[in-house]
Amino acid sequence: MTTPQRGIGALREYFYGEDIGQVEIDPEGPIVAGRMGKWRVTCEVGPRGISQGGGLRFTPPNGFTTPQFEDVTAPGYCKFRCSNENVSLVPSLIEPVLGYTFLPASLDLIAQGSSLLEGDFIELDYGWTPSGIPGAQAQFLAMPVEFTLSIDPGGEGNWELLPDSPTFDVMPEEPSFLWVTVPAQVVAGQAFSVRAVTRDCFHNVATTASSIPNLELPDESTVSFRQESPGIFVCENVKLTARGVHRLKISADGLPTAHTPPIQVLEEIPDRTLLFGDPHCMSGLCVGEYPRPSTAREIVEYVHSYARDCAGVDFAACTSLAMRMDEAQWKEVADAANRFSEAGRYVALPAYEWFGMLEQDGNKNVYFLDDQDIPKLDSRSPDSNDPKKLWEQLEEFEGRVMTIPHHSVSAVIGTRWRWHDPRFQRLVEIYSCWGNSEAKGCERPLVNPARYEGQSVQDALEKGYRLGIIAGSDTHTSQPGFSNRLRLKNAWRGGLACVWAKTFDREGIFKALWERRCYGTTGARIILEFSLNDAPMGSEIKLNESTERKLKVQAEACSPVSKVAIIKNAREIHADEPGRESVSFEWFDSSGRERESDYYYVRLIQDDGEMAWSSPIWVDS
Repeated sequence: MTTPQRGIGALREYFYGEDIGQVEIDPEGPIVAGRMGKWRVTCEVGPRGISQGGGLRFTPPNGFTTPQFEDVTAPGYCKFRCSNENVSLVPSLIEPVLGYTFLPASLDLIAQGSSLLEGDFIELDYGWTPSGIPGAQAQFLAMPVEFTLSIDPGGEGNWELLPDSPTFDVMPEEPSFLWVTVPAQVVAGQAFSVRAVTRDCFHNVATTASSIPNLELPDESTVSFRQESPGIFVCENVKLTARGVHRLKISADGLPTAHTPPIQVLEEIPDRTLLFGDPHCMSGLCVGEYPRPSTAREIVEYVHSYARDCAGVDFAACTSLAMRMDEAQWKEVADAANRFSEAGRYVALPAYEWFGMLEQDGNKNVYFLDDQDIPKLDSRSPDSNDPKKLWEQLEEFEGRVMTIPHHSVSAVIGTRWRWHDPRFQRLVEIYSCWGNSEAKGCERPLVNPARYEGQSVQDALEKGYRLGIIAGSDTHTSQPGFSNRLRLKNAWRGGLACVWAKTFDREGIFKALWERRCYGTTGARIILEFSLNDAPMGSEIKLNESTERKLKVQAEACSPVSKVAIIKNAREIHADEPGRESVSFEWFDSSGRERESDYYYVRLIQDDGEMAWSSPIWVDS
């Protein structure tokens, strides 16, 4: 028996069985994402049989309707029978471990009265209704899926996976909108590329797009895209000569008109370039979903290919759980970071998630500048089972490694801010598709049980921790950069980490993060600059008590800005409601010094609900 080489969450600890049976499914697929269907699963018992007390476990793909057997009028109803008249099947629903909403539920059918012999079969109708209308909904994520079948042959609770559980495709819906990405800054007259992706109503890449998009330039001329792959289009050698900020229009037959995010056209190459990335993505290497059973190499390559080509981000990381990866899988993560990093095009960060529970001060992602000879540290190991020990193990990499906490307000795996080491803990992820950890009463709160008191980002800042701010997706679908899913279930839209980097390579991005020259958004490609007496976000400065404090905010948003707030020492001290996409203002803090060290940051909210948070600036006396 062998361990499954794929991440199907709760089933990772199971084994493939031998001589336990075979299964057929009707229909064999495919099905369109979000559509209703019904399936007949027929399992023929193998040579080992199924003893009384053993049975069949049916686990539909995560994101499909939960199977149930009590209400024939409700979705997911399962009708079942056994060919052996001496056997009765007793159903029970196996809920996800710990009540985590992202793991699949399973239906167990336990044999009572007699044993099942080789050649007997169990027939299960999933999504059955008396009217014959399909009664189970397919997941929203388009990918090949598996109806997982497990057998307990001996009746001892030892479930073994059927090696050939049926798989079929979940296909994207028809195209619904265009998702467009561009560089945030370009030099006048120099060529750049615009990327457009057709997506369905569930945000899948819609591969059936029939028309080629067109890009409208400022002089009202149009340029056609070329198709790079199904649903993905690129318009190359675009040039803009007029200085200022441009938002170009893209159109395609049958789809709403789209606009690029803001493009700053500059006179010359800037000292720092704004880059967008997603540093937080779960994959099929741990408890995430991946679009087919596959090798570690293929999984990690899918993560980076999606980030680069489908989401159009400048950098990303595959942050699978260290505790779920073996050394060979970790080597694949690091090697892929090396292969995919291409200066000026895309950067992959070697990283993993150190999975700590609340008593361990929560989850932290570990990011390395290097991709060779770097350690994978397990949160369950006695040598690295709390943050202090983790940092001790990382001391030889000081300055070339960062540990970044996320969803700090989780009531289960959140951060109490008991440990801090500024040599390693330079940033905090304020937002992901799980929600916002800024402060109690914030917009887009955490979707899982949350405890904001004592665990929020503002609580950490109030303790004196000098943490810059980023965001990420923390999607569990192997798709960084553009996702609104936890594990196949829709949530908030995933966020982005935005860095002001001196160079477009891994060292430049890592250094910008280290310097806290960065900010986070809820996914919108907002251009945000914030300074205090000309010191940029992330700075630590010293001012005399009499020195005037001039705060400057500049932003180019993706839709009109409804509010820009300046936060000082965990409270809002100034707000502007511009009602336009371009924002620029100066404001003087006449209240001056309140503490030995004051901190300021900016929160921006667009009228469509998308947000951005700058990293703080600290003012010491």
